[in-house]
This record gives sequence, structure tokens and C-alpha cells, in this order.
Amino acid sequence: MGEILSAFTAVITRVFDVLVLPFGLHRTAGLIALSALTGAGLTLLYRALADEAAIRRTREVFKARVIEMRLYPDDLVLIVRALGGAIAAQGSYLRVAAKPILVVALIAIPFFIQIESRYAHRPLLKHESTIVTARLKPGLDVLTVPSMLGFPAGDDFVQDTESSVRAPASREISWRVIAGADRRPLDLVVYGKSYRFNLCAQRDGRAIGHERRARSIWGALTDIGMPRIENDSPLESVTIVYPHASYALFGAHMSWLLVFALGTMVGAAIPAMLLRVAL
Repeated sequence: MGEILSAFTAVITRVFDVLVLPFGLHRTAGLIALSALTGAGLTLLYRALADEAAIRRTREVFKARVIEMRLYPDDLVLIVRALGGAIAAQGSYLRVAAKPILVVALIAIPFFIQIESRYAHRPLLKHESTIVTARLKPGLDVLTVPSMLGFPAGDDFVQDTESSVRAPASREISWRVIAGADRRPLDLVVYGKSYRFNLCAQRDGRAIGHERRARSIWGALTDIGMPRIENDSPLESVTIVYPHASYALFGAHMSWLLVFALGTMVGAAIPAMLLRVAL
């Protein structure tokens, strides 16, 4: 299952890599465009799946029941009857709309994860330092496990310190690293086995891999930008700390999630109004 999800994630990641190429270093524009495309695409998918005629009928019945309660505010029997009818109409609406909403929500998950992996954090700046942490599996002694963090020859990333910081309580080994000016690989070696990960300092729209966990089916879908850690590895996870990103919009600095929400709503509203999508 994990391998299937990893292959699926790799395909979706390549598609998003192509989509962000036109925006280059303009990360705010890329985030807005991807958000709007996501909103528009999911709205069109909902329209294709939903029984709009049935949705409109249930909405009209609900409106009629609400109007009935307003017309006869002094007749308790009619109010109770109208209220029951309104609740029944809402139940009918949920039965009709639940399937397309569920399908759209499930399909939206990988889109959301892809955008989060690219825009929730920002790449490192040149000469900016970060922490790379390897967590070992239970039962291993971090004080004695042979490990090191290295970089390919000629790389412009440099390790700030030769020695690592080891925390037995959390089974973690950490290194402080200073970034260069591009996306470059670094090699983590544990028990003589090398694990290669990218350290990102290039301000494009590609995924910023900040964590990878072993033995995680969900991680095959969410841990984008980092290679898979095999189940027999002594590693439980590898984490690279990246700063949280903010985006200038309407004269204010916003989190990626707020920009994503605004862009998705705008993207969804356009086809909804043009095609009169019944929600």
C-alpha cells in the first residue's frame, strides 16, 4: 500500500512541478494561481458528480418550509409541521449532496498536501543556518550509533560543526548546517548506509521536503520532497527545519493557508457563477 501511494504521490508531484514552472521565483503568484485552479477544478468536479436537479428541489422545499413558518407565526401546529418539513428537506439535501462532496473532499486532499509542501515553508537563504535531525528507532543507543552528515564534493553547502548533538531521551541526532544558494543533496550515513536528501535554498515552487518518516503509509502521501525510508532502516524519521513562509497580499503579510483559502474561494466562485452550479 505504501509503495502504491508513493508512486501516486510521485506522479502528482511531477504534475505540480510542471504547473509551477511558469511562475519561477514569484512564489506568491504561484500560490494564488494554484489555489484558484484548485477551487475551480473542484467546483467543476462537483458539478459533474452532483444531481443538481435534485439539489435544487430540496433547496426549494426547504425555502418553502421556512416561508411557511414566517407566514403563520401564531399557529404552533403549522410551525411544528413546517419545522419538521424543513428538517426533512435538509436530510434529503444531505443524502443527495453527500456523495459528490465526499468525492471532492477526498480528491482535494493530495492537492492541499502538494500546495502545503511548496508554500507552507520558504527555502533557506544563502548562509542561513538550519538544523537537520535524525531520529533513531526505539532500542538504539544514540550515543554509540555510528552516524555522520556529509555533502558531495564541490557542493556549496557546508556543515557548521563537525560534531553532532545527541539526545538519548528523544533518540535524536542533530547537526547544524549552513546553506548555499541552490538546492543541493546531503548524505546522512548511519551504520554505513547512506540516505540522500535535498537541502532547499532555491526560491522556486518545487516541494520543500522537511520531514520523512519510516513505516508510515500516510507519510507516503504527505512526506513530499524526501525519499522513502525503508522499514528495515535504523532511522525512524529525518527532519530539516525550514522557516515558515508569509506572503504579501493587499498590503499585509498572510500565512499560506489564508492565501490558499482566498484563492480557492475566488477560483470556485467563477465557474459556480458562470455555470450556475447548485451547491
